[in-house]
Amino acid sequence: MASTFHMVSADVGTSYAAALTAGSGETLTIIGCQIANMHASTASHISVKVVQSGGGSESILAHEINIPINDAFNPIQGKLVLETGDALHLNSQNASSLEATISFLKQT
Repeated sequence: MASTFHMVSADVGTSYAAALTAGSGETLTIIGCQIANMHASTASHISVKVVQSGGGSESILAHEINIPINDAFNPIQGKLVLETGDALHLNSQNASSLEATISFLKQT
C-alpha cells in the first residue's frame, strides 16, 4: 500500500460542491483544511459536509460559520477519513469570497 501526501486548493462557491473526492481504491486522510476569507469588505459564512459514496448519507461538519474579513477557519479538528467515493463538500454565503486549502494523505 503506497502512501503519499498531497494538497489541493478550491474556490468555494454559493452551492455545495466537492472540494475533494476519494477515487477508486483510495483512502484519503485529511490532516488539514484551512478556509480563508479573501474578500476585502464582506464577512462570509462557510458550510462543510461529507457525502458518503453513492450520495446516500451526509454528515454536516460545520453549518454557516462566519469567517470575518481577512481571517480563516479550520472546520476539521483532528483527522477525517474519506473512503472510495466519499467527498468533502463546501458552500459559501458569497461567491468569490472563500478559498480552501486541504492537505491529505492518500493511500492506494
